[in-house]
Amino acid sequence: MIVSITPEIGIGELRNFAGGLGVLEGDKFYAAARLGVPYTVITLFYPEGYVSYAEENGELVPTAEGNLLDRLTYLGGWEVEARGERVSGGYYIYRAGSAAAVFVKVDAPEWAARATRRLYYEDTESDRFYKYLILAKAAVSYVERYIGWDNVRYLDLQEAYTVFALLVKRHPRARLVVHTPAPWGHPTFNKRFFRDEFGFEMAMEPVVLTELGLSMAQEGIAVSKKMVGQLCNTFPHHCHKIRGVTNAVEVPRWEHPALAGLKSAEELRRARERAKEEALRALGVEARGKVVISWARRMTHYKRPHFVLQLIEDVDRDVVFILGGRAHPNDRYGVEMMKKFREASARDNVYYFPHLDVETEKRIIWASDIWLFTPFSGWEASGTSFMKAGINGVPSVASRDGAVVEVMEDGRNGWLFGGNRERLLPLDSPDIDQNEYREFRQKVEEALDAYSSGRYWEIAYNAYVTFRSYFSMERLFRDYGYI
Repeated sequence: MIVSITPEIGIGELRNFAGGLGVLEGDKFYAAARLGVPYTVITLFYPEGYVSYAEENGELVPTAEGNLLDRLTYLGGWEVEARGERVSGGYYIYRAGSAAAVFVKVDAPEWAARATRRLYYEDTESDRFYKYLILAKAAVSYVERYIGWDNVRYLDLQEAYTVFALLVKRHPRARLVVHTPAPWGHPTFNKRFFRDEFGFEMAMEPVVLTELGLSMAQEGIAVSKKMVGQLCNTFPHHCHKIRGVTNAVEVPRWEHPALAGLKSAEELRRARERAKEEALRALGVEARGKVVISWARRMTHYKRPHFVLQLIEDVDRDVVFILGGRAHPNDRYGVEMMKKFREASARDNVYYFPHLDVETEKRIIWASDIWLFTPFSGWEASGTSFMKAGINGVPSVASRDGAVVEVMEDGRNGWLFGGNRERLLPLDSPDIDQNEYREFRQKVEEALDAYSSGRYWEIAYNAYVTFRSYFSMERLFRDYGYI
């Protein structure tokens, strides 16, 4: 049995994910079911979900998203100790073939239920600490009761917040999977929490969870080849146990049914036209006979949504823009970008979808002709939105970051711009941004010219073939040792 512990997962209609990690873990779940791999993924159930935005007096106001419990099956109750008190709740399960997703719902006491009510949203550092400690203890208890540690082939910990599991139960084949090189990927806590909860007098202050995880795990995994160097630069003393397993997507989940098994650029063109028309109709987007350019991702600074806003102003062609994504309420830049996306959607040729669930993202991809992937190079761990577009034969204009550089070749299966930086430079680097925006706009113009000339379909088909081969879950499962 493969056991994965994760803060978020995007499966079915559940609202238990905020961004790329949740969708990736959902893809692994569905791939395991399809491939017959015994797989259990454990996460918290967040009764209030993540965040939604309601319009009030012309402003976007954050509110709880809510969540659904009726698609889950109650398995049994659980009890653990945290903060010197008994914490209790229930295990709820979602099954698909050989895969099981286990949701840990916290019922009591009130402080524990409050701490786990929303994804990535806590009132205090104590709430944040105990939220993930409860997940770890309940996950360990689940494995002991329903699986047995001798039956666990790998214990994969997704992001540093799940490292608490190794303080509760060591496992010889535990692996820490790091999904971001950015500072928030290495969360810290005051060492007093570890003293109060475990009796440990930790040597470091604050305690860095990624450091703990890499120390205790058999292996550290970076989610792209490029990110291996970044992790080794941050944790050089653990570099001997860090390797790269580049992310992938579950092709059957993300491909349009008309796009399966195509053998030529002409077949792709005809199939894409059908898929595009259907998706535009479902989205309510009017773009018949026009090129559609899309930017749809989690809204935060390093992903540079301001690039597409400037592009809307600068492109003097008859194109339609589809925008998507939402920000964490505490991300001032992201919230401001949401407002600007909403203002831009007042134009006849701009559409904005703030709530980017899986079904909406699929339709945006299927409706698109050119996908935009614009992170500030050095900050993106992998990225998967360009993969989802590529396996549908939608080529990207992309910065040289994350997993892009492993497969994409400029002018062959997409268009590349900007430098390929290996380290985190400050995001407020206006000279870099200005220079890269100019090249970005030039590459978008090249893509539009290719569409006009018909050469676009050769590039689109090259993306279709190369992305399906490399960014498949079969390759990822082999690299992880699942199959």
